[in-house]
Amino acid sequence: MKQKNIILTLLTVLVLLSSCEKWLDVQPKTKVESSELFKSETGYKDALWGIYTKMTTTSMYGLNMTIYLDAMARIFSSAGTSGAGYEMFMYRYTGNVGQTVIGNIWSTTYNAIANINNLITNIETADKSMFSQDNYNIIYGEALALRAYLHFDMLRLFAPSFIVNKDAPSIPYIKKFNYTITPQSTVEEALNEVIEDLQAAELLLKVSDPLYTNRTITSATDNGYLLNRNLRMNYYAVKAILARAYMWKGDKENAYNYAMEVINSGKFKWTIVDNIATTEILRDRTFTNEQIFTLHIENITTNIQYNLNYKWANSYKVNATYFNRIFPYPTDWRGANALYFWSDIFTSSSTQERTSTKLWQYEGMPTAYQRKLPLIRLPEMYLIAAECHLNEAPNIINTIRLNRGISETFALTSTEVQITNEIKQEYLREFYCEGVVWYYYKRQNSNSLDGFGTFNKANYTLPIPQQEIEFGLIK
Repeated sequence: MKQKNIILTLLTVLVLLSSCEKWLDVQPKTKVESSELFKSETGYKDALWGIYTKMTTTSMYGLNMTIYLDAMARIFSSAGTSGAGYEMFMYRYTGNVGQTVIGNIWSTTYNAIANINNLITNIETADKSMFSQDNYNIIYGEALALRAYLHFDMLRLFAPSFIVNKDAPSIPYIKKFNYTITPQSTVEEALNEVIEDLQAAELLLKVSDPLYTNRTITSATDNGYLLNRNLRMNYYAVKAILARAYMWKGDKENAYNYAMEVINSGKFKWTIVDNIATTEILRDRTFTNEQIFTLHIENITTNIQYNLNYKWANSYKVNATYFNRIFPYPTDWRGANALYFWSDIFTSSSTQERTSTKLWQYEGMPTAYQRKLPLIRLPEMYLIAAECHLNEAPNIINTIRLNRGISETFALTSTEVQITNEIKQEYLREFYCEGVVWYYYKRQNSNSLDGFGTFNKANYTLPIPQQEIEFGLIK
């Protein structure tokens, strides 16, 4: 729904299912009437939940902005021979299928941003007395952080990386809910807007988010609205995104400081072996305790697991040669010999292959593990800290190894080249199915992808949908 359609959508804004069936009930007038929705705290909660729900769709993180990005990063050695994932795997961005995938990412994300801006516009002038305790600050803070998070991912997808050209035209950073066309920002301008929104969210959540303030929350507190904060854009998620944003900017000191705030908070714990070395049904495949920000994907079986099912010819697979290079340590929980997160070997066209079971769902699995798709996890903060302070990196790498069952230690006397390579290897081992590795490669402006070899760096930047250009919204 291109920016053109987004402007039109401001006249009739979509109706999205959520806990209250219709989270935005727009009256049939020439201007958007959201006054009914935003007359109560419940309306704001429903509007915010509708945005999170939109993020779980296949056009966004429910497939296109996670699994397809992993295919593009070539951490899967194959993605079948046809279908949308295969087209993205082959970087066929301008074909009919590729254009559809990319257009859906753009339109759905900007539609979510439009609805965030509608919420923000209303809450900025809302009567604070209608909100119970800290909910005004929390809802406002989450909305600002979500606006930054979504724009940041659009920037990372549709514009050159900061290191390549910070002055290049990038994306429109839209902060108003109106009918005015927002011009493109440069890469640097958009990134500064991301940071500004995150810092504003940080201030609001610092005084209100129980994950930071340690206010006791039970299921009886506001019907449990503030439970499970890692399923919402919480205070430490904001810190983690700031660490990502400053890394994108090349400001390693700020990135390190924000990453260490998350690490030192003690709010996120390493998964223990007892939760891994257990039956398939009880295994914590997504490392629940390490999740800083996570989505609950209601349709994860049909939308994501289907693409990872080795019984399907077009599923995403890793061949033995690549697998053994990425996972050389026999005791690594994530690797070949442990097989806690991978299918058994199967043979296809004389090639031994495996497929990831990280997001597979099992009947009877603990509720806490069900339908979780982590978008930010603790190990990324350690890897950012390691990359920022190479003198600390060997010890950080050994901390990660210790918490992944690897008995071999990384030498404290390792060279910068060895450290940098090991950080990359840890990204490859750790983030299958999470859409993280593509951004790591792009931020580094890497000449090659580990599973691919020679790489055309023009593929790092997705083409802005043609309709945007035709409508004159994008140059």
